[in-house]
This record gives sequence, C-alpha cells and structure tokens, in this order.
Amino acid sequence: MNIQHYINQIKNEKPINFSRFLNLLPDSYTKQKRRLFDLTLQAPQKWLVRCSPDVLQALEALAVQPTNRLQATELGDSHRCAVSSGFLLVYHQALTDSRPDVVYLEQDSYLQNFQAKKRLLIVENEENFFLAELMLKLATKFTQQQINLSNTDIVLGSGTRATSKLARSWYQQYEHILCAFDYDTAGLKMYRTLKANLGEHVQFLQPQSYNGYQHCFKMMPKTQPQLMECINLAEQLGFMALAETVQKHKKFMEQEMLLLEIDNE
Repeated sequence: MNIQHYINQIKNEKPINFSRFLNLLPDSYTKQKRRLFDLTLQAPQKWLVRCSPDVLQALEALAVQPTNRLQATELGDSHRCAVSSGFLLVYHQALTDSRPDVVYLEQDSYLQNFQAKKRLLIVENEENFFLAELMLKLATKFTQQQINLSNTDIVLGSGTRATSKLARSWYQQYEHILCAFDYDTAGLKMYRTLKANLGEHVQFLQPQSYNGYQHCFKMMPKTQPQLMECINLAEQLGFMALAETVQKHKKFMEQEMLLLEIDNE
C-alpha cells in the first residue's frame, strides 16, 4: 500500500496499521511520531490516527510521486527522484595513461569511447579502484581465471552509484560481472540488488576459502542488528563461509585489507 492509501484512511477516520504507515515515511516522522500523531488503538495493529491539517498537508506532498529531480526539489526533497544523468569512471585496455575514462549516462542511453570487454569488475572503494592492477591480480586469484585488461573493464561503483538504474542499464552490455564490494552488510546489499536486477551472471568476488583471511576482519559493525543482518544476508545468498567468519569474529572486512594481502605476495 502507498502513502496516499493511508492518508485516505486517516481522512475517513478509519484505523490503519500505523507501523507499516511509518515505514513509508522519512525518519523524521518516526522520531516525532508522538508529537505529530494522536493514536487510539481500535484492534491489534489497527490504530485510529489523527493529526493537524499542517501535518496532513505535508503527508499529501510526500504522497506525490515526482517525475524528475527538479519536481522532487520543488516538493521539498530532491532525493525522492534519481538524477536524469550521471557518469562512471572506467579503466579499460585502450587507455594510454593512468587516468580512468569517463562514461556519460542518460536515462535510456550512454556515451563511451571504447569497446566493452565481455567481463566487468565493479570495485566499491576508490583506493582499490585506482590500484586496478592489484585488483585484477586479486580477481585472478579468487576466481582462478586469468583476468586482466585484455578481457575485463574495471568501473568504480560506490554506494548508490553502483546500484543506480543508470549504472545498471550500462552494466547490461557485459556478459560477466564481478562485484568487488566490502564484506559487510552494505556490500552484500549492493550485490543482492545487482543480482536481482541483472541475473545469474553477477558474481560476488570472494576467496575460495576464508581460512587465510581471518585476520582481515577488523571493522566493527555500528550496531548488533547490523551484524546480524550481515550474517543473515550472507546465509540467504549462500555464502555460508562468509557468514560463519563474520559470526566468529563479530567484525566485517573492508576490501582495502585485500590490497595488503595481494601486495605482499
């Protein structure tokens, strides 16, 4: 159900599942729920909700689905709509120096001045991306395939940029996609999003065994729920060895740790 459905129920003085309604709203509403809403329990999980006309007007604005970034800004939150264009930094075989190339992205097209290889390596962290040769060496070790710029392009894909609709559209030209993400909750979520949208040819880059990488798990999770979410995600994705390692150490691994390992070999 969308926000407008719940607004209509509130206007008609009909009870709603208030928890589900809150999940559709920005965090600011959750933090101020006692001030913004007057609740009367009608039945299990069913609340009669009252609020001021000003709050109701703000909710109506939230319910409007903007069609572009400018309209979203006018409604008070530019982040409610993705940007209409973007860019990606890419290393490929045709480069003549250490500077990455730029791919320009639009909603239904992209501009690039190189012929894509069959494989793409998406690297989450900038340090790893700019040490592209080491990442290719790492990918070769983990996949037990020969991976280099003659058969693989490398793109910097961090945060929401890596999983954006614009980027996913560009990724579709590749037959094989390797995801070099952090070994944490955020990294697994990024991988899950790409896997769900792009299919079985998307692979999470990880070692054949974590036995030689136990000492690399050093990053403390911010909260206990974040730790448990990572373990559950790893299990759902079939990464049982990763789930067991995170469970054992109660820590995550940043992909920069792998640079230290591969550089010392």
